[in-house]
Amino acid sequence: MKQPTILRPLPLLGAALLGLAACASAPKQEAAKYEVSITRTQFGIPHITAADFASLGFGAAYTRAQDNVCLLADTYMSFAGERSKYFGADGDALIGIRPAKNIDNDIFQLAVTDKAALRAAFQKASPDSRALVDGWVAGYNRYLRDHRDSLPAACAGKPWVREITTDDVLVSFNTFSILSSSALFAKQIATAAPPAATARQEAGSRVAATEAFDGMPLGSNGWAFGGDATANGKGLVLANPHFPWIGPARFYEVHLTIPGKLDVAGAAIMTLPFVGIGFNKDVAWTHTSDMAAHMTLFKLALDPQDPTAYIVDGKREAMSRREIQVQDKDGRTIVRTLYASRHGPLISVPGTEFEWTRQAAYAVTDANTNNLRSGDTYLDLARARNVQDIRKALGRTLGVPAFNTLAADRNGDALYADITPVPNVPADRFAACGTVRDRLPGHLQDIYVLDGSRAACEWEKSTDVAEPGLLPPSLQAALLRRDYVQNSNDSYRYSNPAEPLQLSPIMGREPGLGRLRTRSGVEEIGRVLKAGRFDIDLAAQTMLGNKFFAADLARPALLELCKRKSAPAEACAALAKWDGKAELDSRGAMLFSLFWPRIENRPDVWKVAYDANDPLNTPRGFIVAGKAGDEVLAELAAAAEGMKKLGLEPDAKLGDVQFAQRGEARIPISGSSTGGVLNYAKGMPSPKGYVLVHGASYMQAVTFDEQGPVAKAILSYSQSTDPASPHYADQTREFSKKKLHRYPFSAAEIAADAIGEPMTLRQ
Repeated sequence: MKQPTILRPLPLLGAALLGLAACASAPKQEAAKYEVSITRTQFGIPHITAADFASLGFGAAYTRAQDNVCLLADTYMSFAGERSKYFGADGDALIGIRPAKNIDNDIFQLAVTDKAALRAAFQKASPDSRALVDGWVAGYNRYLRDHRDSLPAACAGKPWVREITTDDVLVSFNTFSILSSSALFAKQIATAAPPAATARQEAGSRVAATEAFDGMPLGSNGWAFGGDATANGKGLVLANPHFPWIGPARFYEVHLTIPGKLDVAGAAIMTLPFVGIGFNKDVAWTHTSDMAAHMTLFKLALDPQDPTAYIVDGKREAMSRREIQVQDKDGRTIVRTLYASRHGPLISVPGTEFEWTRQAAYAVTDANTNNLRSGDTYLDLARARNVQDIRKALGRTLGVPAFNTLAADRNGDALYADITPVPNVPADRFAACGTVRDRLPGHLQDIYVLDGSRAACEWEKSTDVAEPGLLPPSLQAALLRRDYVQNSNDSYRYSNPAEPLQLSPIMGREPGLGRLRTRSGVEEIGRVLKAGRFDIDLAAQTMLGNKFFAADLARPALLELCKRKSAPAEACAALAKWDGKAELDSRGAMLFSLFWPRIENRPDVWKVAYDANDPLNTPRGFIVAGKAGDEVLAELAAAAEGMKKLGLEPDAKLGDVQFAQRGEARIPISGSSTGGVLNYAKGMPSPKGYVLVHGASYMQAVTFDEQGPVAKAILSYSQSTDPASPHYADQTREFSKKKLHRYPFSAAEIAADAIGEPMTLRQ
């Protein structure tokens, strides 16, 4: 194999690359298969330029590994089902966005991974998409070869750091695709067993006991403004995805360019080679998690004599059985038998109606299983020239796993679309075969259940869609506007209140209580438009305003309630002094954040109950009396006591108790995960406060001028997970100040913002 060559390394890359630069003087050899130029700008953002997609993927993986090699290595090991082997079966894991044990991760990953099916799906991808993956594999492996003896402390010398294959990347695609669908049932798939298996049932019960911790449910706010709502008459997109601050679902800022073919910037999911939320010279887009179904459960009518057999149209079918073997760290082999029906793997959720009993069991069918179409979807989005191109790309591939898309273009058009892999269950079939159950803890979508005893209730097959069994894009949600569209993980119906939509129940039902971020967003947008129009800075300031929508609804009545003798004095005093916001200096904000989820869904605290015909104005009139008032005060006291146990006062400044931990430094972070605060921030209890694990991640505001895009952005948790990196906390400090910075796009902007000489990488 030809020797690698690196030219003009960036100073920040260190002595290891400087040594390799000497290879430039080596004798001339055959033409490089991969060649890429990389320029880093402020905050370590790589701007990668190549002549072809393979080289672009090569540079994308190399730079990703420069900043996050230990996270990537850990992720590939986890996706391969090897966590127990290296860390022990009882160690802690994160399956997608939910906590679990290593053994459950390994069993689930091995159960859902079908490499033959993934390879077949990959062959259907475009040559450009396949080349991007080919280059990614080569780029990651090249980085490991270049730095095997100088890896960061977190993974230096670890046996689980290894080179990857194409299969590893395809598995990472699949794992991301099912992130908010069947992966949410990962533990329930990994521990599912027929009711006779007593020991396994006990294990399942332990899983159920942890369900109160719902992990890190995906969220987001997305606004797209048309020319009628912007100061410059062009489109404007505000992206505010709420994603985990830990694990492989982190974002990474990157700019990818093939002159004359591709020029796109924004942020990518850590393990994926394409820009997921971003912009080009003509259009910008973002995503929010949607409410449409991406999986269904099939309720199986079991054979009365055998809980591993079921009845379809009067005929008995035996479940298939598969033994999964996992090697534990201590050398023993753990074996589990998993079951599947014609509809997919069995689940069991003890303590709920979805528990596997002698009478019934449930199997899950996921519309995103083996969905590798996202590579082509995002390349199409990157090449789009207007929002109509965005809509066509979404429908052609049905590759965006589970997200609403909001986009705007330089022409001043704005688009909302929920066009994704959705089960093809038209309204009449759902009425005959289906029911909807409230979402389980940790799930964003409701649970859609179909009758598994009738073949007529299976997904309807269509031949004119990207994959048979998926709902045609013409039956999914899309709305084109010149004023605005918005979404905060709520129903497609309210993307713009002036033009409500109505589709099949499979696209999501009325959300009910607890959707205050949507109400807050619509109110804030209306407030600004009543006074004028949005520009890029006003849009970002509005999103980061940190207003508790619930404070306006409830605080006056709460303060009246605090006049009772039974009221907790310290907590009430904190509420009285509170400014109703989640700013760093807001005293009482953390108290309200802990208190509000305890009472917000009580029907007896509202004068006007939730009304599905008026969802943006109800419930309202917070009022409590009698026993309900005493119970609300008790919940307020409990929230204050929870703070006391962590050594915190109820009137503590939010910035003193909510923070990002970076080494020994605690960087204060504003926002809240409740009460309608648009700037979402979720922390976990820690000594003397709450450390951020989820919330606002990659935030971008993008509009257009005659030269191209005008973009400002911030990556809340910074580019690198390596504490030794200069980009481990730099953007986090800026996010603490609620600052967005210009995202350089043109050659002149990149040159002006460069933090080192360009690096050329060849192989």
